[in-house]
Amino acid sequence: MNLETTTCISYDHLDAIQRYAKLYELSLSRFIINFINYVVSHKSIQIKAYSQLSYRKRYSGKWRRLHIVLLEHEYEFIMDIRKVYKMSLAKFIAYCMDNYLNDYLNALEKEDNTDNYRFSGYCFHVFLEEGIQCCQFYWGPHPEILKKAHAIS
Repeated sequence: MNLETTTCISYDHLDAIQRYAKLYELSLSRFIINFINYVVSHKSIQIKAYSQLSYRKRYSGKWRRLHIVLLEHEYEFIMDIRKVYKMSLAKFIAYCMDNYLNDYLNALEKEDNTDNYRFSGYCFHVFLEEGIQCCQFYWGPHPEILKKAHAIS
């Protein structure tokens, strides 16, 4: 099942995303989710605990509404991004574009780009530890699955 969300993006960022998505033969949604996944998987981003969600500055430049279609696990991943990094989707996309676009494009040039499903295996584990409810998020295959896969090969 696909889920949809709406965000705002600057015209400059949208132009760049459209250009590169077309170049790599990806939809805008697929380019954005793969880009965000690359950033959180390969870059260290400061986490602000105990703070409110931050949003892009209102009326700073010209923005366009953008509809993004996501798979269920991608939607959950985006919701985790909001919780962990305390940024709205619009602000996180702008952050990624301003700081990591060249790194991502270089990675795309070096990797096999035929796989449109790079982000997979989202899961989470809810458990009690010493009476405290905990939740672990896995933005990839669960470590136990990886151990079993390595043991077989």
